[in-house]
Amino acid sequence: MPTYVTLYNYRGSVEGGGPERFKKVSEIVASENGEILHVYGLLGPYDIVSAAKFPDNAAAMKAAARVGNLINAKTLTMPAVERDEFLKLISEV
Repeated sequence: MPTYVTLYNYRGSVEGGGPERFKKVSEIVASENGEILHVYGLLGPYDIVSAAKFPDNAAAMKAAARVGNLINAKTLTMPAVERDEFLKLISEV
């Protein structure tokens, strides 16, 4: 399955976050046949970055929008390739 990276930027209070809300996030991702690979909290212009696998762009987009609504955050979702695949692609240029 393709990998997608999503950057999240909170638009308001983060009150109510924590393990229960992350469980809901995981359920949203699973409902789109996705799998969360990594989640990191950030310093800087974005608050969270996640990497997840989804079957296609539509599933990734729906999950990002639904999670953004749940946690009150703007999202930026991008397809990503792992290092070895990226280096192979670049070597063909």
